[in-house]
Amino acid sequence: MTGAPAETAALRSFATALDHHRAGRLAAAEAGYRAILRDDPGHAHANNNLAILLRSMGRWEEAVACYRHAVAALPDDAPIRSNLSCALADLDRPAEALAAVRVALSLCPDYADAWFNAGNLLKSAREPGRAITAYRRALWLKPGMGGAHSNMGDVHRDLGESSRAVDCYRAAIQAQPDLPQPVVNLGEALKEQGRITEAIAVFQNGTERHPDLALLHSNLLFALHYTPWVPPEIIARAHAHWNERHARPLMRRGRRFPNDRDPDRRLRVGYVSPDFRAHACAHFIEPLLREHDRGAVEVFCYATSNHHDAITERMRSLSDGWRSLVALDDAAAAALVERDGIDILVDLAGHTAHSRPLLFARKPAPVQVAWLGYPDTTGMPAIDHRLTDAVADPPGRTDAWHAERLVRLPKGFLAFQPLRFVTPRDEPPALANGFVTFGSFNNAAKVTPEVVRVWSAILARVPSARLCLKSRAFADTPTRARYLQRFAGNGVDPGRVDLLPPMDAIDQHLRAYDRIDIGLDPFPYNGTTTTCEALWMGVPVITLAGRHHVARVGASLLSQCGLDEFIATDEAGYVETAVALAGDVGRLAALRRGMKDRMERSALSDHRGFAAAVEVAYRAMWRSWLGCEQDAAAADR
Repeated sequence: MTGAPAETAALRSFATALDHHRAGRLAAAEAGYRAILRDDPGHAHANNNLAILLRSMGRWEEAVACYRHAVAALPDDAPIRSNLSCALADLDRPAEALAAVRVALSLCPDYADAWFNAGNLLKSAREPGRAITAYRRALWLKPGMGGAHSNMGDVHRDLGESSRAVDCYRAAIQAQPDLPQPVVNLGEALKEQGRITEAIAVFQNGTERHPDLALLHSNLLFALHYTPWVPPEIIARAHAHWNERHARPLMRRGRRFPNDRDPDRRLRVGYVSPDFRAHACAHFIEPLLREHDRGAVEVFCYATSNHHDAITERMRSLSDGWRSLVALDDAAAAALVERDGIDILVDLAGHTAHSRPLLFARKPAPVQVAWLGYPDTTGMPAIDHRLTDAVADPPGRTDAWHAERLVRLPKGFLAFQPLRFVTPRDEPPALANGFVTFGSFNNAAKVTPEVVRVWSAILARVPSARLCLKSRAFADTPTRARYLQRFAGNGVDPGRVDLLPPMDAIDQHLRAYDRIDIGLDPFPYNGTTTTCEALWMGVPVITLAGRHHVARVGASLLSQCGLDEFIATDEAGYVETAVALAGDVGRLAALRRGMKDRMERSALSDHRGFAAAVEVAYRAMWRSWLGCEQDAAAADR
């Protein structure tokens, strides 16, 4: 923001508006800027500052119009053109945005903020090399620009160079210790590398420095599930603390909903998720959306990320109403849900990336439900129910760890559909190789030192066997070296361990299961999509059932397929089960040949049956809410 020193009436008005703006009195600031522009529509600085204000409020079209007026008045002003580029990017007009920032840089080649904006635009345009060059130029001009360090880290992370990303995030924190985003990203990058203890420490320190940042606190909650050293009782307490700090103050007490009280009418059900796209959760979301009885429910989807692909379009076609929440804050999103008259609002993300828990904290629907995307309680009493099953959450054992009431579906809490149909290999690879290959395609964060120790014990018992792991983290050379060293430290020749980077094509990813004879489920954080994909591709999976949901998903999935023999209850049993199966190639062959039929006969593939069970649960929740409402009304009388 700028002002001139001359004491004219117009400049005094501008200074007053500027004071309002800096103090956060936005309505007064906007009125002041507009009063100046009524007398002088081409006033460059009033237009520029009004545009800054409008952009902060999400009024991007108006902001662009004001910036254009400012540019017309001061065509050689590089900062205004750079600001214009940001507003054009908000409107998803990348070509115009890049053109604007290029003009800004031609006017002022040493303008660090313009180089930073250029880096952001090139990052969004998926030009990582040029984006890194722009960020480096910005940092050469302004070394303390933490945002440039942080965003350059994001580019390296997208390239699979997580170690370089970690260095960038640490540099950002050193340059600007009060900047929260690099703290969030540093913790996530360390978690991806399997450095869980370090990640938890980063998140804990971050929540102390930024106590009001719910996102950072959510990342800490999620990270706690990856380590065996934090018991479920403590995790439950941490979630309750998150609720007290961030969610409970937003809950409106004693509010009345205008929803029609008919217990048998068609229900309006809303699903909130960032994962209406090619994502692990899509395997479970899509079959439910497709098989819903539209006579019983009307389906609304609320997308919380701007990722968009062919699967997004499929899911959009399966919804009766499609809404994007990307440009809305939580209060506005809650208001939209209320206007849609949603009866049951379902959270599919919990405390994961791009989730919106503080939307649910505002209780925009009479009944709120958690399902699928997060392996634990949300910690919020504002969410009434959580869908699970009796294997993942044995009755009486896990209920006390949840703020929600657990609703156990009769045949499992998931139904699975592969994103692509790939024919499994007929025979286990051991028949051609002459040795058994164990494998896991779970992300490296789940492959903790304790998991490496147990998997190494299996390899020691089967000296001819190999281990094949695949994770995004293994695209990073230092991370690969760290994992191979972990196995070597447990007596395993690193030459017996294959570490595969991620594969972009779904077909290639599924075909990689052709290399594996036996899947190994990590613990305490079990696989979900990875286990279903392994079974779909004919690979039996060994799991270790723990105490709480995150450690019992594997048991739930295997029990649905009649594979209870592969559910171990302790580490020794896990090792013995894996070793015994590796020694019975005939059993492996029979399992491989029959696994597809086994999957198709299981509840995991009964999409309509699953949808019907969910609808029964929704109806019971709705009637329960009506009963509570009637009791409350009677008490008021």
